[in-house]
Amino acid sequence: MAVAALLLWLATAGAGTFLLVNAISRGNAASTKPAAGPHAKADQLPGLRDLAEFAHPALALAGLGCWLGYVVSGDRLFAAVGLGVLLGAICAGLSWFTVNRRARKRADGGGPAPLLPSPRLLLLHAAGAALTVLIVALVTARV
Repeated sequence: MAVAALLLWLATAGAGTFLLVNAISRGNAASTKPAAGPHAKADQLPGLRDLAEFAHPALALAGLGCWLGYVVSGDRLFAAVGLGVLLGAICAGLSWFTVNRRARKRADGGGPAPLLPSPRLLLLHAAGAALTVLIVALVTARV
């Protein structure tokens, strides 16, 4: 079960990497920075998008490393830390998604548009993350 969680986690990371690379190749990454003027003032937390954009993949990779440590060693501490880091990565991903949706709504008025991934691939990434956290939680709890 732990190896299945690892493989699912890797597949979810692959889908997320494809989302990010695809958005960057379309040239949307440069537009994630707010423009000067009213749009920048409208942001409640101006650096949240940049923080979430960095933290989501960084936490996911750190959690994946902890989970790999659990798979290799069998030490439950690695499993618990991996689960905690995975939950943090999911929170950062949800924050990133929410900030981008709000920025997209504001961009409809003429401001810069944020990263907007493929809805199907985004749903696949989210479903993979949900299944991963479920399996990781069950393995960590030894159910």
